[in-house]
Amino acid sequence: SGREQKIASAEVLVRWQRANGDLWFPDSFLPILEETGEIEALDYYVYEKTFRWLQESVEFLPENFRLSLNVSPLHFEEPENFVKKICELIHTYQVDTSRLTFEITESTYVNNTEAVNQVIRSLKQLNIQISMDDFGSGYSSLNTLKDLLFNEVKIDRKFLGDSLTENTQIVLQEVFHMLKRMGKSIVCEGVETKEIAEFLKAEGCDEIQGFLYYRPICQKDFETLLHI
Repeated sequence: SGREQKIASAEVLVRWQRANGDLWFPDSFLPILEETGEIEALDYYVYEKTFRWLQESVEFLPENFRLSLNVSPLHFEEPENFVKKICELIHTYQVDTSRLTFEITESTYVNNTEAVNQVIRSLKQLNIQISMDDFGSGYSSLNTLKDLLFNEVKIDRKFLGDSLTENTQIVLQEVFHMLKRMGKSIVCEGVETKEIAEFLKAEGCDEIQGFLYYRPICQKDFETLLHI
């Protein structure tokens, strides 16, 4: 949390531990799964694991704590089926949907706006928050921003850069001002320095994510962190 400097949410990530103990990162296998269509099965596997964890851990979680889940672009080829499967998982695990955020990349939104908006409207009816991931990665235009249905905008790490130049500060201040007036929550990812974190806090960034605070950790270590 930018304001309270306490853990407010977490993003669910995936790694592939091979039989020999090697740990593969997403760049090693996600492109292949996207080409073959198996990425959808992986997403549902991650969602089910997450929903089960929420069901088992809900009484121990901090108030208003949320989990973010990534959504593959392939789901928007059949948006009705995607929403149907999410509803089935919610029914199966009886999760508190107010603790869920689904992240949809900026490029997915620009390339398939109608289907993305259809999914957003359906998930909002289930009290699920929607985040635009990778904002500022090179796709957005002011014309698309004016019609955003997203609750949250996640500023891409490329937007921040390695240091805060005067121009970077000016652009971020104006983007923050615009998004705040539109009623959007703001998350900045890839934050690795105290200088950038202090600037973001001063500008009213709602949540700050990055190695400055935590690197990706396994479920057991995360539970220890939350005292579960």
